[in-house]
Amino acid sequence: MKESKDDLNVTLLEWEPKYSVQNAEIDRQHQAWFALISGVHKAFLNGAGKRILRTVLAETTQYTFRHFAHEEELMYEIDSPDRQQHILEHQQLAKRAREFADRFESGQNATTLEYLVFLADWVKDHTMTTDRELGQYLLMHSTD
Repeated sequence: MKESKDDLNVTLLEWEPKYSVQNAEIDRQHQAWFALISGVHKAFLNGAGKRILRTVLAETTQYTFRHFAHEEELMYEIDSPDRQQHILEHQQLAKRAREFADRFESGQNATTLEYLVFLADWVKDHTMTTDRELGQYLLMHSTD
């Protein structure tokens, strides 16, 4: 049986119900975030040129920062006791993203896959731990 290029594409990050934080808006944003990261990975595996990768990485980064801003706004609204640690995790990822962007722009294409694997692992871990705690706190302290 002949393998097609699509058969070689491994999904790096796929939304599953186990990633739910029990908040519809955050879950929707996470689903979109997972899809964006997966799209960058597929573009990379399919040999997308640097210009295309730069564009999809920029879109993913912009979405990430909008998502972080939304979560951080929610944490302030509900006076989440863990918000400083949560925000610190966001800042650490932002720093890593800037370092990656600098390396990418300097022509170190090999770092793309390294970064995508790091990002996928970070997103899964952060979603199932820190964001899940936020989701639980939102459930307990919702004013709706």
